[in-house]
Amino acid sequence: MKWNKFILILAAVFLIQFYLAELMSIKMVRPDFMSIFILYTSIKYGRFYGVIAGFILGLLTDLSAVGSYFGLSSLSYSFIGYFAGLLKDQYNRLIPLYYHLAWIGIIAFHFFIYCYIRYQYLFDTDKWMFIQTWFFTTGYTMGFILILQLIIPFSLFYRAESS
Repeated sequence: MKWNKFILILAAVFLIQFYLAELMSIKMVRPDFMSIFILYTSIKYGRFYGVIAGFILGLLTDLSAVGSYFGLSSLSYSFIGYFAGLLKDQYNRLIPLYYHLAWIGIIAFHFFIYCYIRYQYLFDTDKWMFIQTWFFTTGYTMGFILILQLIIPFSLFYRAESS
């Protein structure tokens, strides 16, 4: 992937997240288009591009004052990039159920870490409300990923170009 194209796509995804996600929020729960982009980038191009995309998008999020904890977005998006990059070229090697459970687990763990740090008071006071918040935050983004899977399934990325 050319770096100019990569940077332009990163900027476009950030702007979409910054402007469109606020319009689509339901009771302060927003879809996370950046995590979807990082997941797809990592599975198609590997860990290096995934971590770079995750760190840059997380840094932009933290610098734009969208996130309240500086470094949280960079860390959690880099986490997605690294571990989803391990799934590159694994679609035909793993049982499809395990493959899909792996990326679902990566996204769910990302949102668990994010919600745990962001809503720590809720975790300490009302665990059921924390689980609901985590479930709805994960589910809203997961709905967009599942719709995108109907259009661009991960099986298309098997043996995709590496750079």
